[in-house]
Amino acid sequence: MGILFDSLTFTYSDGLKPVIAGLSCCIAREEITVLTGASGCGKSTLLYLAAGLYPENAGKITGGRILIEEHDPASLDPPQRCRLTGMMFQNPELQFCMDTVRNEILFCLENISTPPDEMEDRLHASLSFCGIEDLEERTLLSLSGGEKQKAALACIVAISPEWLLLDEPFANIDDESARSIASSLEKLHREKGTGILAVDHRLDSWLGIADTVITMDEGKIIPERIDARHLDPERLESLGVIVPGRSYSPSIPAPVPGETVLEIRDLTVTRGKTELLHSVSASFRRGMIYAVLGESGAGKSTLFGALSGIFPYKGKVLLDGKDIRHLGHKETGRIGFITQNPQDQFVGGTVRDEILTSLRKNPDADAKSEEILRLIKLWRYRDISPYLLSQGQQRRLGTAALIAYDCHCLVCDEPTYAQDRKNTISIMDSLCREVRERNIAMIFSTHDRQLAADYADEILILEEGKLHAVTESSL
Repeated sequence: MGILFDSLTFTYSDGLKPVIAGLSCCIAREEITVLTGASGCGKSTLLYLAAGLYPENAGKITGGRILIEEHDPASLDPPQRCRLTGMMFQNPELQFCMDTVRNEILFCLENISTPPDEMEDRLHASLSFCGIEDLEERTLLSLSGGEKQKAALACIVAISPEWLLLDEPFANIDDESARSIASSLEKLHREKGTGILAVDHRLDSWLGIADTVITMDEGKIIPERIDARHLDPERLESLGVIVPGRSYSPSIPAPVPGETVLEIRDLTVTRGKTELLHSVSASFRRGMIYAVLGESGAGKSTLFGALSGIFPYKGKVLLDGKDIRHLGHKETGRIGFITQNPQDQFVGGTVRDEILTSLRKNPDADAKSEEILRLIKLWRYRDISPYLLSQGQQRRLGTAALIAYDCHCLVCDEPTYAQDRKNTISIMDSLCREVRERNIAMIFSTHDRQLAADYADEILILEEGKLHAVTESSL
């Protein structure tokens, strides 16, 4: 009993190379299995197929079959499917329907006809499982990316399916929270027999918990299975896995600090009666790279949202000495943003249109767009919608579009989210070279302390609503 992929072939559209190509694999329910591999190799697509979301909502199976506990997931009605598999998306916002965490979980329970007298117990058990009891009455829109991931997981745990399908479950969660949730997942698996198949580029949180690591490459499973208790760092790096504690070995020029380009003075952000940021002050210089660290929910995305004008604030933010609230229409592009959810920034109908929008003032836009898309390995997807790309591919596209744009300061919220090691290095090297060559500033948030130590000239940590400078040795 388990998940069987039998000679499975899947494509998003006729004429495109199959995303899954003759894949055969059996995932045992008795083991916690982590699926890894290069970004865009088909991992997330495989989970969507296992959950029965594909081909109902996109693409088509052109060969083979999928069986979960001897059932074809695509043939089941939604209530039956929910009891068989619960899937956590890379972008949890795509799963939410209601206004608050409490109402979202209750909505999920109602959809599987849970008896009313059981709902409160199951609601609170799922909140406790994810350590988010304090978020019960919070609106989903007010949550950080990491808090949204925890809320999405709580919804799945409340339903209690036979299998959990987890797509980058710790991507926006701090290390301590990730370890806590991973430990709870292990308990769920060992005590209740819940099957767990997780996609992840980082194995830190799975060490000592996962049983097996399997790897995909270009739509197929690599025959070699890895015992999660005996990991070979060199082998993992060759497979695109981010190995804990190993340097990314950045290839960027040394900094030449310039004048201050962005200054924050006494920035305070309040939502309702809660003060999320309190009198934050900082200055950022041209030619410099800054990393912002902090636990999930500490306020990193709130800080970046204030800089982008999404969240109202008290205090001042000055770009080249001018209050950003008073910038003219032609000046608003001087700060470039990579959002935590790349779908929020897409404006083009196709992948190529997205790059061309950023290159509209470039006389060689067509040739340059091809060069950029080949560099980020998305050229073959140039004529499809950006929304059909994997989350990792969307992140690369959003980053490339931003680099192509002319700005004075880059603000990047988790720029390497859902990327393998190779693409993480490629993205960060590209961004950092732009900073040096164009003499601009870059501020990026991350939960990856190794990434911050390797790439940032200065590291800041956001805690208790304030921003503090830290040294690399204290990480």
